[in-house]
Amino acid sequence: MFSLGWMEMSIILIVCIILVGPKELPVVIKTIKSVISNIRGLSREFTKTVEEVTEFSEIKDIKKEILNTKEVITKEGKDLDEFIDKNNKDILDLEKDV
Repeated sequence: MFSLGWMEMSIILIVCIILVGPKELPVVIKTIKSVISNIRGLSREFTKTVEEVTEFSEIKDIKKEILNTKEVITKEGKDLDEFIDKNNKDILDLEKDV
């Protein structure tokens, strides 16, 4: 981001004292601190929400992949059952012929 040295902070303080006045300066500082704190809280909440949505999306993608894999395995299992049944029938027919 950016960094402030003593010289920059001194200039900002002098400008604030001139614009706001020494009596109101503590109130303005507390208000600014409160606003910054609220913005940080909103930022954390927004980041958390984005992470939750991303995680939810990833979970949906994983679930979809699992269901697709299940369909492929089921189809392959049926094909394998049909192959075994056909071969068993062919073997039994050959044994009858012998």
